[in-house]
Amino acid sequence: MKTKSKRGELTLNNLIEIIDSQSTENHFIELSDEVFLSLDYEIAKALADKYGATLLMKLPSREIKFFEWLYENDREIWNDLWGNTEEEPYIVGMSFLPVLINKMRGYPICDLLDNDNYYFTSAHIVDKESEILIESARTRFMNNEDLTTAQLLILQISVSPTDIWHFAYNFNIDLEEAKKAVEDLVQDNALVHLKEVEYLAPFIDF
Repeated sequence: MKTKSKRGELTLNNLIEIIDSQSTENHFIELSDEVFLSLDYEIAKALADKYGATLLMKLPSREIKFFEWLYENDREIWNDLWGNTEEEPYIVGMSFLPVLINKMRGYPICDLLDNDNYYFTSAHIVDKESEILIESARTRFMNNEDLTTAQLLILQISVSPTDIWHFAYNFNIDLEEAKKAVEDLVQDNALVHLKEVEYLAPFIDF
């Protein structure tokens, strides 16, 4: 198969060669920023299907920068994710590759055990209560008008699954302000907040 990335010159076969050459030498692979920029969803999904169950990879550099920010700004969450193991941090399964090429999503924080989860998908939006709010936020966004944090958050959730830490990082919003937006949306019956991983798990799909 010689599928070509729409954003670069690397073909699927080229990428398989790169991955196979690394996997014979290490227990995980590390793709360059250039490779990540070359990927589109079709190729990322094909690679995830081929290697996802058997091969580990290191997060891209921009996602590592996010987790370095998380380490400084919410150490408990970082420890919940990476601190309770002797393994090198930032090593994940290849099955995450399709979400890692989306700069607004990154590696999803959705399975915390010692802290409340703040991961949301469109399924957590209460349709009737949120429809007007989302349309209003979308209109204001398209007109380059200011949005409240709650408006921006529910608009982002309606577009793509997100966790509150990536949301705060991507939009340069204080974490407590972002969490307060969740509280406001829940109180307004616009959003359902499932905090425990066992209840959240059915909504997690990469």
